[in-house]
Amino acid sequence: MAEKIEENETVTLEGLAISNSFEITAMFNILERKGLITRNELEEELSRLRTEH
Repeated sequence: MAEKIEENETVTLEGLAISNSFEITAMFNILERKGLITRNELEEELSRLRTEH
């Protein structure tokens, strides 16, 4: 889970992007280990989303 910060601390956009990337990668890795998704399925879905948007 994301690390909590103090109210007066600021987070950079880069920091948010890196944190988000780690969290998504962790979720994918868990789903892949459990046999619920394959890397190919992920790549196909990413391609589909990019085409739509």
